[in-house]
Amino acid sequence: MSASSNLRPANYKLWLAKRALSIGAQMIGERFRPPELRSRADVPRNGTELNEQWLTDVLCHEHPGARVTSYATPGGSVGTSTRTALRVTYNAAGQDAGLPTMLFTKTTAQLSQRLVLGAAEVLHGETNFYQKFRPAVTMEAPKGYWGGVDESSWRSMILMEDVAVTKGAQFIRPTTPLTRGQVEDVLLNMAAYHGVWWEAPELKILKNPTDHFNNVAQFIDFERRCAVGMERAKSVIPAQLYGQADRLWRGTKKSLEILTEVLPPTLLHGDSHAGQTYITGNGRMGLGDWQATMQGGWAYDYAYFVSSACEPDDRRKWERDLLELYLEGLDGAGGKAPGFDEAWLRYRQCLFYPYSAWAFTIGRAFYQPKMQPVDVCLTIIERIATAIDDLDSFEALGI
Repeated sequence: MSASSNLRPANYKLWLAKRALSIGAQMIGERFRPPELRSRADVPRNGTELNEQWLTDVLCHEHPGARVTSYATPGGSVGTSTRTALRVTYNAAGQDAGLPTMLFTKTTAQLSQRLVLGAAEVLHGETNFYQKFRPAVTMEAPKGYWGGVDESSWRSMILMEDVAVTKGAQFIRPTTPLTRGQVEDVLLNMAAYHGVWWEAPELKILKNPTDHFNNVAQFIDFERRCAVGMERAKSVIPAQLYGQADRLWRGTKKSLEILTEVLPPTLLHGDSHAGQTYITGNGRMGLGDWQATMQGGWAYDYAYFVSSACEPDDRRKWERDLLELYLEGLDGAGGKAPGFDEAWLRYRQCLFYPYSAWAFTIGRAFYQPKMQPVDVCLTIIERIATAIDDLDSFEALGI
């Protein structure tokens, strides 16, 4: 079992309602008495109310004499988390040390953000990735500099490189068709972090796919929302799959068992659709948004990315070559790559959770946040559902 698979209260929804009241009250208190920020042990309530003392301890503690002299927060955006650009100026010692100046923060500045991310147990995901796992991997992903969570209030922040400025990166809209070279570049990144952390003992601090599924399913009516999602996405679902919501749900649970209990564990991104990718100014493809970081079978990330990022005709032409490329990269990075036939079977088996994640997204209830635009949901569902149909994934799982 992973470290995150703690026993939860029997009446979880009641517990969560009480947590919401407690967190709401703490947020009111934070407004009138913001948390003191003196050292890197303290967690800010947002990305704008910082100070030079705190930033110095966070960014300069390994460089004696270096100090933050000023900072600015020129803009940002609000979604699942609140993102704020951060520009930092140092004294001469900090400048000589080459400390980062172009950063951005992700915080849970709103009640809805704290409840969604806290209940799903993803608040520690990016902190774990950037501080414990990212430094060991040669790959295209942002650098992380600090992360913290206040468990009582689910207040959190991650401080990382602003790749839009440092690398001229542009984030990919999920509906944008990727070229074969771009898909290959992402898969080689994936092979790198999968290979480096293959069966590593350090993974035990991370949740696994079944933990993640259970965390989410306990506070949303996941199965019901997926059924609603099928109706809302009817126009893009292959005729052979439409009306089989129950069977797709069984496939989701069975594939997660394989990813958790059968395949060797490695580091997983956890939400590896095309919308988490970016392209740098020199054409490299990278992966961002690591809040769902977990441990489990390689096919979780692989099947999710290939099925959601490729247009169906492209996937049909490329998918065998893509798998061979990934397996080569995995072997070269230190992983124990399975044979092609076994890997092909696991790819076919592990398409169900990606489908359910997006069927839920479009099938949300009125009181649940709108996480993606409808056109994005329809495009991704069409790609994944078509892959399930093309690859006869039901047969691969024996259901």
